[in-house]
Amino acid sequence: MSAVRAIAGQSLRLWWRERRLPGVLLLIVLLGVLSASLSIQRAHETERDRIAAEATDRDTFANQGARNPHSVAHFSRFAFRPLAPTAALDPGIGPYAGVAVWMEAHYQDPANLRAAEDRVELGRFTDLSPAWLLQVLAPLLVIALAFDALAAERERGTLLLLRGNGIRMRSLLAGKGLALGLVFGLPLLLLAVAQVAASWTTAEAGELLLRVLAWTLAHALYLGTWIALALAVSLRASRARIALIVLLAAWTLATLIAPRLAIGMAEALAPTPTAAEFSAALARDLREGMDGHDPADARREAFKQKVLAEYGVERIEELPVSFAGLALQEGERYGHIVFDKHFGALAASYRAQQGWRRLGAMAGPLPALQQLSMAAAGTDIDHHINFINQAETQRRVIIGLLDQNMTTHGAGQDFDYLADPSLWKRIPEFSYTLPRYAALAASQVLDWLLLLGWLLLTLWLASSAARETEAAK
Repeated sequence: MSAVRAIAGQSLRLWWRERRLPGVLLLIVLLGVLSASLSIQRAHETERDRIAAEATDRDTFANQGARNPHSVAHFSRFAFRPLAPTAALDPGIGPYAGVAVWMEAHYQDPANLRAAEDRVELGRFTDLSPAWLLQVLAPLLVIALAFDALAAERERGTLLLLRGNGIRMRSLLAGKGLALGLVFGLPLLLLAVAQVAASWTTAEAGELLLRVLAWTLAHALYLGTWIALALAVSLRASRARIALIVLLAAWTLATLIAPRLAIGMAEALAPTPTAAEFSAALARDLREGMDGHDPADARREAFKQKVLAEYGVERIEELPVSFAGLALQEGERYGHIVFDKHFGALAASYRAQQGWRRLGAMAGPLPALQQLSMAAAGTDIDHHINFINQAETQRRVIIGLLDQNMTTHGAGQDFDYLADPSLWKRIPEFSYTLPRYAALAASQVLDWLLLLGWLLLTLWLASSAARETEAAK
């Protein structure tokens, strides 16, 4: 172990004299501080805007005066999604998924108010985040330090001297790996500590720590994979220049090409409808029925006859309740079936795409890491679908209360009935509950296995290179 520590110290001193280590550290510190600051600032601005929008929406709804409940149902409320306490680590799909759902009558709306729509003028600079720094840039910095860590020793002839002095190749690899682990592990740890400190007063401690721990561990495995790969290539390469070319090619394939190919394949194998196609399919099922042979007019007439029979009257005017209110409730009930079908199918397509994107992990660990990173940050598709479902549950509660009030108190008046303004204040507020991270663990097992598999593979490559070097004369 003392030999490993000595090699690590010697490697750090060498990189410092060559001025590579100061340059790498300066870049890590500057971009780390910048990415963390920007991410935390964006998170604070988003939460500030959400709180202000919620207050405006609440006050406007509560102070609208006496109105017909169904008119209010069309006016309705917005459900705003609060950010997860770890969202600053990885924005994920958040800027593109929408943060607000309009909970109106008759229709389940998709999320809107996408943050990306407000950032066009800043371009890709707004994508800078701790996740991007560690997932895209950090492997390049690993390569910058490690490409000649062993290949240069071979070129100078010092590799044979080290072997002659009894230094085992595995000890040499372990020492170089320890040095690289310190260079990149400490900034990763500092980012994790900064996230915990920034969210400690506003998040549940156990949930926050679990998410940050998972995020940190996933990135540690990823960086370990690149360190092991870089050392394996450097040890096998006859010249440092060859090692650099091979590693840059591997980075290009694993970081730029494979993830994009996986996304394209996922969209081709599990396509999702366009917004226009989705809306048209919803409207068709609502109008013509789920099987295409149950039109809305026929359903309404059948429901009317059923209500008249239940109340033992012959005309709507004789009902002790508002038939319009009953019809609205029945329409909502049927709509729930339609919405569950189409939004459920859409969610299934998104999850299928998520599965197909894992194919990209065959060419590199990044796709698996991205899934784990977004899940820990609370910014993946599963968290978004969870928000949509909670908003829809709230929409059904709100519309149900308003339609029931009209049914009970609007007999003989229907849409002319005006409810007391106190009703609006009794409508429950939307309160989003962040899913427990532990509850999502089952869906992430494959990603953890893929990431761990890549680490084990690169460690085996490095170990094999060390064994073959020792066996060579």
